[in-house]
Parts: sequence; C-alpha cells; structure tokens
Amino acid sequence: MRRTNRWIAVAVVAAAILVVSMIPIPGSVPEEGGGIPTSLLFHFVGYAALAGTVGHAAFPAGGRLRALLTGVCGASVYGALIECLQYPVPYRSFSILDMATNAAGATLGAVVLLGALALSEHRR
Repeated sequence: MRRTNRWIAVAVVAAAILVVSMIPIPGSVPEEGGGIPTSLLFHFVGYAALAGTVGHAAFPAGGRLRALLTGVCGASVYGALIECLQYPVPYRSFSILDMATNAAGATLGAVVLLGALALSEHRR
C-alpha cells in the first residue's frame, strides 16, 4: 500500500471514531448486571484499529519501534481529545475509564502491528 493511501486509511478510521463518538446512540445508557459494557469493547477495538493504521502509516519512515510509539501515542492522544470534545455534549460523557480503555486498545493494536511487521520482515 502506498504511503499516501496509508494516511488516507488513518483519516477514515479517525473520522469514523469521531462521528460515532459524537452522535447520539440510542440505548447507550451504561449496562447493569455486571460484565464488560459493550461501549468499552467498542472503545478498545476502535483505538486498536486506529493505532494499527497510524503505526502502519508511520512505519516506512522510522522503523518498527517508532511505528509502535507513533501508533500508541497518536491514538491515545486522539482518544483523550475526543473525550474532551464529549464533555460539553449533553448526550455524551467525559470518562477517564474510556480514555484508559482507548490507550489499552491502542497499545494492543500497535503491538499486533509490530508483530505483523516483524513477521513480514522475517519472511523476506
């Protein structure tokens, strides 16, 4: 995939996260009865995808470690900014737990990318 296309993929994933994070979602009231709330799973998976695409876009320029750090930091900061945007919105809420989940998902996404890059380099 060309480098420009990689950054377009980042923009698409980031835009999708922004839209879903800012629109009202029916039935998004926190679930009761134990278990992991569905919204946290969405946060985790979404930010794993964002970190993976950011890291993949950054990879050719700086190596695997830089791609990992760029993915984790970029996605985590984006997640924190989204939470700040949600603060004044009446049907959304600011959540430290969401930010932590975003960062955890970003870390996993970047680690998975790092493993995939290592495998692809090893096969060459």
